[in-house]
Amino acid sequence: MKNKLIQAIGAGFAATTVGALAGDFTDTTTAVVDQPSGGSGNWCEAIGDIGTVYKDKSNPWIQEVKFFGRAHQQWGYTDGSDNGRDFSGDGDELRRLRAGTSIKFLNGFTLLGRVDLEDGGFRDTNLDYGGFDELYLNYNFGDLGSLSDFTVGYGRYKLGFGGEEVESSKKIKTIERSLLNNYYVNGRPTGARVSFTAGDINYLFGVYAVDGDNEALSGFSGDMAYHLGAEFAALGGDVFLQAVINDSDGTSPDDVIGFDWAVSANYTTEIGRFDLFTNATYGEGYDGNAVYGVVIMPSTMLIEDKLEAVFRYQWAHSEGDGYLRPQSRNVRNVAGMDGVGLLGGDDNHNFYAGLNYFICEHHAKAMLGVEHEINDGGTADTEATTLWGALRFYF
Repeated sequence: MKNKLIQAIGAGFAATTVGALAGDFTDTTTAVVDQPSGGSGNWCEAIGDIGTVYKDKSNPWIQEVKFFGRAHQQWGYTDGSDNGRDFSGDGDELRRLRAGTSIKFLNGFTLLGRVDLEDGGFRDTNLDYGGFDELYLNYNFGDLGSLSDFTVGYGRYKLGFGGEEVESSKKIKTIERSLLNNYYVNGRPTGARVSFTAGDINYLFGVYAVDGDNEALSGFSGDMAYHLGAEFAALGGDVFLQAVINDSDGTSPDDVIGFDWAVSANYTTEIGRFDLFTNATYGEGYDGNAVYGVVIMPSTMLIEDKLEAVFRYQWAHSEGDGYLRPQSRNVRNVAGMDGVGLLGGDDNHNFYAGLNYFICEHHAKAMLGVEHEINDGGTADTEATTLWGALRFYF
């Protein structure tokens, strides 16, 4: 076992040295160029600026044209057991490869489109068009009476509900988000959204079509889902409250929401040298059974602007029998390749510890992590440890 793990670590470092330069743009209202710092000098600055090919605020027609992309390469080795059956193995994956364009025009409009270019998966890298990630048109009115930064839009959006999903994958602190977050991950619904600031509170309202697919726009008819959010300063930190209410009965095979309703509360603050992220999520499926839990994630800089330590604990519980299955990356993938089918359980505990090395802030970084997952309850009895390595790029 020891020699096997040493070989796997070496393979992981080798796998994570291979990646393509790409990145992302996720702000839905403004095109803000990050200004990286650190020891790589002009190269880091170039990554932050290279995508902006035109910018002139005085032009009444087109104010900005920007190209963006991201590439995420990762590798994992997993060793675990399920009801007395052992499994182990490793594999690499081009986790994300996306490219897109945003255009700001007529002093208020933003048109953004981004596509997925990776269509393979675990141990199966395949470069191909995988559908639209997002495609929308926003208009920012600026201030309307007592409301500021009033923005309306229509298109295909990332819903961004709950937990770690609020943060773009280009800046998440763990290689994979938690099972609780991923349980409520949804597709990219088509709909309309409004955001504005009133007083000291940022509000978000969205109405989306429940049925969807990977095409640019899936239509805006049939059953609807409603997304509400409010973000404000409180308790010495930042609070973000969200709710999703779905009027679908869950019978559509194209349902991109996947649950009846859910609420989420995020709280971020600083305690001494640590940044602390906490999240609580509660929701119900179409059958009325609830899935809920908490995520606690402290992080701190060991070397300023260069090396970050991250810890995460997640607990998730299901009232329905067998709702919670171990993470597909890498536990279920590795178990399946060893011929071990993993059953769903009622309780999931996940422990993660990792290091993030910032070559050019989040534009170029290397990540290492160790994750231990326990899934039990009912007939499930799974325990597995995964060693992770990743390279992340975006411009």
